[in-house]
Amino acid sequence: MENFKKYFERYRAFVGILSLFIVLYFAKPNAKSIAIGFFFIMLGTFFRAWASGYINKNNELATNGPYALSRNPLYFGNFILGVGIAIASSQLYCYIIFAIYYFLFFPALMVMENKRMRKKFGPEYEKWSKGLNSFFPVIKKVNFSGFNISYYMKNKEYKVIYFSLFIVIALIFKALFYFKKA
Repeated sequence: MENFKKYFERYRAFVGILSLFIVLYFAKPNAKSIAIGFFFIMLGTFFRAWASGYINKNNELATNGPYALSRNPLYFGNFILGVGIAIASSQLYCYIIFAIYYFLFFPALMVMENKRMRKKFGPEYEKWSKGLNSFFPVIKKVNFSGFNISYYMKNKEYKVIYFSLFIVIALIFKALFYFKKA
């Protein structure tokens, strides 16, 4: 079972990138789909960036900022970002590919993460996680202080911004290609 977990965690990124290239292949974006998709892509990217500034991985339990709203704000940000890519792609195939990838990997990752965090932080984790959804943020007032730029940099979250912009630019070029053919 342990080998499966390692294999699963290791290859999720590869399968994600492969899925993304398939989505880009099938995409038939237009100005409207890119504009709406861009909004969701940036929203997901922002949510991930916000969460990464609060997480000191494997050293302390993150409980502030977005972690006061959800146990898995990074995964929620990934979901919003992925929905944005599907919207920008403007094809049913792209929604299906995204849904298969996301629901194949992320629920299992959340379960594994939950077990790991419960084991590592014990009662502190139990107390914090009570009243929080595993995925969707609860709507409540949150303290925005405590964002740590060094955590953001250490977690290399800036790469998600580059990745997101690359995808948007690729979709713009693809839209221009289709516009030119029409």
